[in-house]
Amino acid sequence: MSRVAVVTGGARGLGWAIGKRLRDDGWQVVAADLVPGETGGDTGIAYRQMDVCDRDQVSATLAAVVDEHGGLDLLVNNAGITRHRPLVDLTWEEWSAVVDVNLHGVFNCLQAAGRIMIDRGSGVIVNIASVAAERGAAGRAPYATTKAAIVGLTRSAAVEWAPLGVRVNAVGPGYVDTGVLSAAIASGTIDPADVLKRIPVGRLADPDEIGAMVSFLASPNAAYVTGQVLYVDGGFLADYGVRVKK
Repeated sequence: MSRVAVVTGGARGLGWAIGKRLRDDGWQVVAADLVPGETGGDTGIAYRQMDVCDRDQVSATLAAVVDEHGGLDLLVNNAGITRHRPLVDLTWEEWSAVVDVNLHGVFNCLQAAGRIMIDRGSGVIVNIASVAAERGAAGRAPYATTKAAIVGLTRSAAVEWAPLGVRVNAVGPGYVDTGVLSAAIASGTIDPADVLKRIPVGRLADPDEIGAMVSFLASPNAAYVTGQVLYVDGGFLADYGVRVKK
């Protein structure tokens, strides 16, 4: 029986790319999302409607995956949103929306999956963080705050659950060539030239490169890796950012 993975927010964007990589690496993949997106047909990726903010629905959905597919070996906590606005102008509704999805939603899914995996004595959880967890992000305070919180949650869960057979890690993407970034560029929120000059390798990440890191962390090759945040950012965080003129 093949291994079973659930990817939240997995019907489009980065989640879809992660799911495709896992599928190609032999996983049964279930995309848990609010809408079907690109799933179905001959994609080889199943779909379950799920709102990560609904604790009861999360528990029921993961239980249904276990019943239908025979287990739950991997959870990828990818679902997330952002709101761009200066901090002094940010509304409570905007702040709460990001915190509810990006932090509470991750907790809901992690806890529900953890209970299943602990009961069987094995499993892997990969949370999707961001380079924003390590850098202040003007106009993106809720996003940066929730991604930093995910790092703390990842490490705490990893320490608690390592003796119980469950590994928990995080992947922190830098700037990835997805529709979300394209929309931000199109709206004028982000200047692509500003982005590229901050990335030492000089390009955006391909979504499959994030999927490859998730697949590695879920594999036996990473059996001794837990509580880690692996940044896939082309050197973004390593760069001090001040250029010395020759």
